[in-house]
Amino acid sequence: MLPKIDRRRFLTVGALTATVPGFLTRTGRLFADEPKSVADRVLVVIQLAGGNDGLNTLIPFQDDAYYKARPKLAIAKGKALKVSDEYALHPETGELRRLFDDGTLGIVTNVGYPNPNRSHFRATEIWETGVPETAQLTGWVGRYFDAECQGVASPMLGLQLGEKPAMTFAHSKGRAVTLTNPSLFQWDTGTTGKAMDRLNRVTKTDNDQLDFLQRTANDTLTLSRKIKDALKETKTTTEYAPFNFSQSLKVVAQMIAAEVPTQVYYVTLGGFDTHTTQAGRHGGLLQELSQGLGSFVADLKALGHLDRTLVLTFSEFGRRVAENEQQGTDHGTASVMFLAGGKVKPGIQGGLPVLADLDEGDLKFKTDFRSVYAAVLKGWFRADPKKVLGGEFKTLPILT
Repeated sequence: MLPKIDRRRFLTVGALTATVPGFLTRTGRLFADEPKSVADRVLVVIQLAGGNDGLNTLIPFQDDAYYKARPKLAIAKGKALKVSDEYALHPETGELRRLFDDGTLGIVTNVGYPNPNRSHFRATEIWETGVPETAQLTGWVGRYFDAECQGVASPMLGLQLGEKPAMTFAHSKGRAVTLTNPSLFQWDTGTTGKAMDRLNRVTKTDNDQLDFLQRTANDTLTLSRKIKDALKETKTTTEYAPFNFSQSLKVVAQMIAAEVPTQVYYVTLGGFDTHTTQAGRHGGLLQELSQGLGSFVADLKALGHLDRTLVLTFSEFGRRVAENEQQGTDHGTASVMFLAGGKVKPGIQGGLPVLADLDEGDLKFKTDFRSVYAAVLKGWFRADPKKVLGGEFKTLPILT
């Protein structure tokens, strides 16, 4: 009798192994002997899903208009963590403040794009594809893979830890993997491994679906064992919080330290759609972000891999300047991006938000997000931003 395979898990297995068989046939190994070069550099993209409130993340505490617009939600000057004469971080971001003081955190303010969209789906798609004007079938990282990584043998140039595959990796060739849970790297243990063994003992038939399931299961286990072997000897040096976001970053840190040939990782922290009772919810999310990034950076620094790692955060939009009647904030426009790593230019870029000159209650963006992408492509990966982004954009000085 066939073991019962959960449909959701089966679909995840299929997504995981979509790019594996050809590579295994070609090389028989997981890790290619790539030269230590730009290909050795790693980008970690963190999505703050839901629309992060930039004004309560990086607080313009000297601006009276901020406190007037948010009589209940504004962060008190005495509680905020001052990082400049004009700005302070949310009080729940102590680890981010330490990274800022250590020179491993950069902040870009008022980031957006012309004619902003306030739909979660469309706005996220714009950030993931890098093209605000028209709908796209490819992501900005996916186009980078196509344009610049033709000679790289790794089948897993991109790895996403999350529920829904991001369009960021979408491209013409399967070079990225999505895992719903980091524990999927350990499928060759316990009941799952036994179930796969039983599945493989089923007599060969002409059932195409069964043949596909057998191939998929075997390829998944092969890949997971190879990754697990690479991670086995890679011990983290820092304690991570027991939350999915932090644990995902722990897995990413282990894979970076094990020198798995993955250039771009993608991790999501959701829950930022704070229309109601924002204060406590937003603070908790920022604490989770701060703790996770703090542990991640400390870990990579101790392991000797911080200089080859760049972290970039984004959110599909910010929130409106004024609080609403439900003690929350509604969909807005420009927001804040964080960058972390050993080669990040520390400090704040982008200029103060002008709360006295709004666009129908929303901030006017000052920095196009594609300028940040262009800086990553050109300064970090030594790629041509125009080939990936389809146009010329000012390269923001975010790297040293």
